[in-house]
Amino acid sequence: MGIFDRFKKKLEQKDHLKEFISKLGCECQIIQQNDAQGIMTKYHQALIQGENEGFTPLIIFPSEIMIEIVDIMTDKYHRESIIAKANDIDAIELLKKLVVEAMPEEEEYDIAGEFSIDVQKNDFISIENVGNQNIIIAKIPTDKPWEVAAWIPMGGFNSCPLPEEQVAVFKYWYEKYGARPGLVTHDVWELLVEKPPKTQEESEFLAWEQFGFCGDIVWQGVGTVNSLAGSLINSTRWYFWWD
Repeated sequence: MGIFDRFKKKLEQKDHLKEFISKLGCECQIIQQNDAQGIMTKYHQALIQGENEGFTPLIIFPSEIMIEIVDIMTDKYHRESIIAKANDIDAIELLKKLVVEAMPEEEEYDIAGEFSIDVQKNDFISIENVGNQNIIIAKIPTDKPWEVAAWIPMGGFNSCPLPEEQVAVFKYWYEKYGARPGLVTHDVWELLVEKPPKTQEESEFLAWEQFGFCGDIVWQGVGTVNSLAGSLINSTRWYFWWD
């Protein structure tokens, strides 16, 4: 890529950044660091500030697609409508249904697999190779972390749950594990977890729920549900990606 192309790309990123912040309609902090540690430090600082001021920080990768997603909030999906629909959803029953839908058609396929402890995640995966891409920390004006999925209503494509389903599941996981959505792109959610599972039994139960919520992290990721379970014990970061 030549100098002109790099300059043009940087201008496009800046335009997307300004437009996204304008459409999101809340205070945002533009992050200058391009290293994961610096970004996580600012995020944790925002968490402390948010507890005192009543907002939930959310790391966002602005892009043309994300602008379109935020536009949906004034169109088909309204925040209040998403939250209201979420309140009528039984998250546990929803996850049971999603697990059934995610199961392989071939009965002989061993989707459960063998349990083994894996390396635990410390930082959000999406920022490990952030490079020079612009990102922001949005101060979403709610003290209910699960509601941020109503502000960024990505979902409803392929097997990605609808925004109201995401809100319902995030609330359930927040109440059970202290899991809060901390990072979002057009096809990724990452959660920060205060009370991760401590035992194999607990992690396997959670892994089946996560498999139903996001089959791609197994099908195109770790390969089996119990491999996923091995990565969840004491892990303070959860990663979901939909192809």
